[in-house]
Amino acid sequence: FMGGFGKTTLAQLAYNNDEVKRNFEKVIWVCVSNTFDQIRIAKAIIEGLGESASGLNEFQSLMSRIQSSIKGKKNFLVLDDVWDGDYNKWQPFFRCLKNGLHGSKILVTTRNESVARMMGSTDSISIKQLAEEECWSLFKQLAFFGCSFEDCEKLEPIGRKIACKCKGLPLALKV
Repeated sequence: FMGGFGKTTLAQLAYNNDEVKRNFEKVIWVCVSNTFDQIRIAKAIIEGLGESASGLNEFQSLMSRIQSSIKGKKNFLVLDDVWDGDYNKWQPFFRCLKNGLHGSKILVTTRNESVARMMGSTDSISIKQLAEEECWSLFKQLAFFGCSFEDCEKLEPIGRKIACKCKGLPLALKV
């Protein structure tokens, strides 16, 4: 996969969904990105749980705080933009996060199918590029919003060329 497919946007829709907020005690968002930093990720989880991570700088102390904070709670954790598929780096998080109440969920966005497999994904969704007509339809909505029908008609040939150059990526169409 590459960037711009809308993985983060879809995850944000789930994260902000009222039904999700009603069904989980804590809804946590952590942007992981391509530089794996255990301390930063652990602190972000703690802060997402509404706890303070100040004064905790050792990884084991952070993991203990996470473990005690999630114990007996049903949590929804989003790990956005995970690049690193090294199981050994994620192992302490897996062990710790298992202490959440049954029904807790982790949603992972990644460009790499091997990362999804390593995370133990059970309901993996692959996002495909938009078809040419889908690109045109989305571009038309974004670029010509509020234009008169006549203006849209005049701009269609150049608009279709621009949409085609976006190679089916929603983010490219939006930018």
